Amino acid sequence: MFENPDAIKEIKIGDHVCSLHDDRKHSLFFAAAFLKFGLENWEKCLYIGNLSEISVIFEESGIDKKYLHTNQLSLISDEMWQEKGLFLLKENLELAIKEGYRCLRVAHEMLPSEELLKYVAMLNDFYPKNPAIGLCLYVKTLFMLGSTNGELLLRAMKAHPRVYLAGMVCENPHNLSPLERDVEKELDSYLNMLMDKAILKKQNAESENRSREIMKERTKKLQDSRDAIFNMLKDMDESYKKLQKAYQELQTLDKMKDEFISNVSHELKTPLISIKGYGELMFDEKLGCLSGEQKKSMEAIIRNADRLTRLINSILLIGRLHAGKIDFHFEPLDLDEIVRMCVSDFKSMMDAKQIILEKDVTGASKVKGDKDKFVEVVSNLLDNSIKFTSAGGKISIKAWDEEEYVHFILSDNGIGIQADLIPKLFTRFYQVDASASRKYGGAGLGLYISKNIVDAFQGKIWIESEVGKGTTVHILLPAAREMLPIGF
Repeated sequence: MFENPDAIKEIKIGDHVCSLHDDRKHSLFFAAAFLKFGLENWEKCLYIGNLSEISVIFEESGIDKKYLHTNQLSLISDEMWQEKGLFLLKENLELAIKEGYRCLRVAHEMLPSEELLKYVAMLNDFYPKNPAIGLCLYVKTLFMLGSTNGELLLRAMKAHPRVYLAGMVCENPHNLSPLERDVEKELDSYLNMLMDKAILKKQNAESENRSREIMKERTKKLQDSRDAIFNMLKDMDESYKKLQKAYQELQTLDKMKDEFISNVSHELKTPLISIKGYGELMFDEKLGCLSGEQKKSMEAIIRNADRLTRLINSILLIGRLHAGKIDFHFEPLDLDEIVRMCVSDFKSMMDAKQIILEKDVTGASKVKGDKDKFVEVVSNLLDNSIKFTSAGGKISIKAWDEEEYVHFILSDNGIGIQADLIPKLFTRFYQVDASASRKYGGAGLGLYISKNIVDAFQGKIWIESEVGKGTTVHILLPAAREMLPIGF
């Protein structure tokens, strides 16, 4: 792509060379050859300029991508050069010295600019004084010879000490003498100073006008924002007062509802005790003999009286939980004893549906809790499983130790629950389906009560279920460890 690639070897440390090319592609191949020589001779290399096409040119020139990965070769855009300028050269030179490279080699794609001659002067001062090599690339089509930019190109080319001409690197025959260079440098400095002052004055005036407009606009926006915030706060205050009033009314209604439910529940308990008591006397034939059908009817009356009693107790417990008036008496609990008690209470319901019960809790440690409250939990879970398990189905109750906890599960092969509905099951009065409530019974209280009790025990409760396959309720409770005597 150029006359004599070996001429690049003649460029020495401290040289600042320029080259002129007919088109950009030609200049990029020359830059690639220049940098490749440095890379192969343990030099830190930089390319400064327009980064489009450069990767393809490097690849075609045989420059391995590893140099980019190891940072021996770095690419710097025109924008970054304009922002940091000579600082980048000094920074990379220090890095090259620190990492033990022979020198810093730089190829710079030069563009028309009012600052071009100042850059060249700075570069002339930089390279001879440092272990660095510089190559400035000029492209004829960018500078348009014969125009103002063409004159700028000639002046810039003359300012370089060495030049690549006719396939050779040599002293620049057009380079100005030191005296001429000093005079031109002084003149350029004076002209640039005047230009900088004029530009600065214009920029300051424009900046002041722009600042005033911005300040005026921001002041208006600030005032509008203050007005909007004031109106919003006013509306929020009114809304808050309305919400507070509505909340107080709801609290009053909720309290009235709880009191009403509690009063009604207490009133219902008295006749229920009589119904159950007389029912048991009749079932035991202490008030006279009964036929087989009559005994079945009395058994149903007693069973449903028990169910209604549990419902009333649940409603009363809900009220106490809601009011925060429930007391817990913690002690070590024997799960096997509690399960046997609950199973005994529900035996008639399970027998009526011919449900098979599997039980394995004897190997589990005791847990820390309130006996009556945990009986309530197991009863609620067992009641749910019996209701939602078909005749001839199976219920399993198991428990085992898991480190500092006891894992208790109650599972069935009943109708199951949709996965998206499971998180709602522990909500007060929640029913998966109103039709299910009518078919199977229940008020949606059992799981809500169970969760509150398990939380009070510092335990966890969760549910796994699949429609058509059944449901498993998991409870994780802290194990009750035996206290050792003092001095043991």
